[in-house]
Amino acid sequence: MAIGTDARVREVVSDVVAHERRDALLGLRRPALRIARGESVDAGAPVSRLGGRPLAAPGATWPVAEDGPLDLLAQIDLAEVARLMPDGPLPDHGLLSFFCDINEPPWTFMASDPAKWQVRWDQGEVEPMPFPEDGWPVLPAYGMRWEPATTLPRAAEDDIVFQNLGLTSELAAVNDALGDGPAFHQLLGWPHLLRGSTTTQCQREMAFMVEDRQQYAPNVNLSEHDWDTLDEATLASDWRLLLQLGPDNGWNREGGDALYFCVRADDLAKHNFERVWTVVHR
Repeated sequence: MAIGTDARVREVVSDVVAHERRDALLGLRRPALRIARGESVDAGAPVSRLGGRPLAAPGATWPVAEDGPLDLLAQIDLAEVARLMPDGPLPDHGLLSFFCDINEPPWTFMASDPAKWQVRWDQGEVEPMPFPEDGWPVLPAYGMRWEPATTLPRAAEDDIVFQNLGLTSELAAVNDALGDGPAFHQLLGWPHLLRGSTTTQCQREMAFMVEDRQQYAPNVNLSEHDWDTLDEATLASDWRLLLQLGPDNGWNREGGDALYFCVRADDLAKHNFERVWTVVHR
């Protein structure tokens, strides 16, 4: 994935992409907020933070999966995001909280259901959630520093879309020119991929695990027809990155390098966060 200020991305595209291809490539841009980990903050502070104790509507209960309580990985103050990205797709009020099971993370095809993660949108009054059990530990709480950015995809993100556009080599050239690195924290935009595609992975896993389409089982090699059917039926290109987390805030006890919370574009437009899917790369 290519990421930088909008001016820097435009500069690089002008340097490495032929003039007649630039508009098509720049049309793929998506704005994002890169997240730098800040100083330690109160574990129950009503601010955007990584880790800590969740705040939620009065009476809300801590999300629990089959293997035990989930961990709060991040809590986003949406009013703060709206000031930085006023035309963005997220609501402009409330808290968006991201939970996941970090002791038994949802590796590819291994979660029995999406109960291993949860995204909550709490819109009104909030208070600290009651702990799920006495002495339950929370991840260390760190503030967030936001860096507005422009992102472009890697060609691997959705092969069908980019092969049809014929921009594979141009995207690779832009990515090489802007540089690469380990996974980092980011809200919205294109994901920083470590391997494969989050879009088709979300679609295939949801089709197999939720919709019971057995032809997409993990031990099945998909034919060209299967891939076409999967894309046409579930619109892999309609998935959007909601939040990406790198490995530096304690969620990766099992060795994960990047955790992606993804949502379908129509659900994002409706501010429906009940069908978010997660992907872990390592």
